[in-house]
Amino acid sequence: MKCQKVIEETRQILNLLGIDEQRLHLKWISASEGSAFAEEVRSFTQRLVQLGSLGLGTMTEEERQPATAAPHETASAVSQPVQMASA
Repeated sequence: MKCQKVIEETRQILNLLGIDEQRLHLKWISASEGSAFAEEVRSFTQRLVQLGSLGLGTMTEEERQPATAAPHETASAVSQPVQMASA
């Protein structure tokens, strides 16, 4: 299956980056198995908490805020003509 192939490739990438592959989990659950899904999410969340932080740094409160542009900045950026280089 394509999904399983993508998961395996992602595991390899995680290993190359030095990230524990336990941070990636695939489980097939039917839409009718709501309680099984909830338990799986609970279990996976506990596992992530046990693994702890990736240690990649922390974000400040300012960095957590979504980037927004002032209306005049957006309009001017959109209205500028784009010149293409000719070959």
